[in-house]
Amino acid sequence: MTNNEKRSEVEFTYPEWLNEDFFQNVLKNIETESVKITNLELKPGTLKNDNYASILFRAKVTYKLPSQPTQEKVSSFILKIEPFMEGNKKEVLKNYSYFDTEITMYTKVLPMIEKVLRQYGDNTILGPKLIASSTTAPSYVVFEDLALKGYTTIGYRHPNLEEMKITLLKLAKLHAISYKLCKEEKDNIITTLDKGSMNSADPTTFPHVKYGIGFLKEILSEHDDLKQYVPHIASVEHLLCGKSIDMFNEAGSGKRDGIFVVNHGDFHLKNIMTKKNGDKLTDVMLLDYQISIFGSPAIDLHYAFTMMFGPEMRRDHYDELLYFYITNFQETLRKTEYKGHIPTHIEIRQELAKHRYWGLFLLLCFLLFNYTLADENKDIAEVLENAEVLRKELEDPKLLDELRVLLPRFLYNGYFEM
Repeated sequence: MTNNEKRSEVEFTYPEWLNEDFFQNVLKNIETESVKITNLELKPGTLKNDNYASILFRAKVTYKLPSQPTQEKVSSFILKIEPFMEGNKKEVLKNYSYFDTEITMYTKVLPMIEKVLRQYGDNTILGPKLIASSTTAPSYVVFEDLALKGYTTIGYRHPNLEEMKITLLKLAKLHAISYKLCKEEKDNIITTLDKGSMNSADPTTFPHVKYGIGFLKEILSEHDDLKQYVPHIASVEHLLCGKSIDMFNEAGSGKRDGIFVVNHGDFHLKNIMTKKNGDKLTDVMLLDYQISIFGSPAIDLHYAFTMMFGPEMRRDHYDELLYFYITNFQETLRKTEYKGHIPTHIEIRQELAKHRYWGLFLLLCFLLFNYTLADENKDIAEVLENAEVLRKELEDPKLLDELRVLLPRFLYNGYFEM
């Protein structure tokens, strides 16, 4: 059996507790009467590569209410549950508090931020509606099915410029209101979000962190026009992971020298859904707040550059999109009558420069996943778990062509100076 077949078997295997009794309890959150379930249909909830840290299912539940015994009702839910099959994924992810963080975000943080926006006439929705959740094993979250509201995933492509601007507009509002709340209220629950992707467990358990830079140096050395960057990478590579972890620990350590916001934490192209009215884009929904963290906005902004933008966007629209984000961050603070200092364009750019090692770390260790996520013929789990597959992916001619553009830009902007 191949790895893909094994992985398909996991995705199509349902835990025993995911049964009619479970959904009867879920339906208590949306109905005022006890229900009688007449049919339960479970299907995988995502395309390949849409989610690694959790298993997603779509549940279609048909049921009747005692007050309307002749009428059937149908509800559809998206369930996200922790990996339950023994294997590498379950072992690697066991030390991460994904569900604690996501439940805190959906039950407390996002409602708090949306409440402030509503007070000023802004009806922005920052995430799908949470129906039910549990942080005790087995951990799970149950969401409304956004497909019923006309939302679709973007599939195996990068967001276009219009989609990216709506996405960054929502990120700017999330960042700005969290910035305002934490400035006005020092003990806000937002500040307790101190565990993200880099400081929840040892990131070097993943091959792309442990071996990625070494593999990349070997591959660059084989190309006459790229080998000139190998000494620059070698001069700083020993610092990048540690300095990135320090940045993730910065807010929790009490050192608040800079700008601090609640970061989405996993701001990549698979964590959005779009909604259209005909050909007109009407909304982009942000998904997956499992590794949200209070820290520098550089966490999300450098990550978006590497993991959300497509190659053309990185090459031709970076300054435009950063300007768009910053102006909307500032405007959100003004509209919500924030009385303190509003960070300037220069100050936010300085935040990105201060944490340039995170941007460089992402370029060297994560950029290949931007290509993996946008290719239905590739399997992100294999790249994450298998060093041989990882090395092969780093030889992708398209990736190397983009590094021909980005490595000199990073060099000229001082990213290799530490």
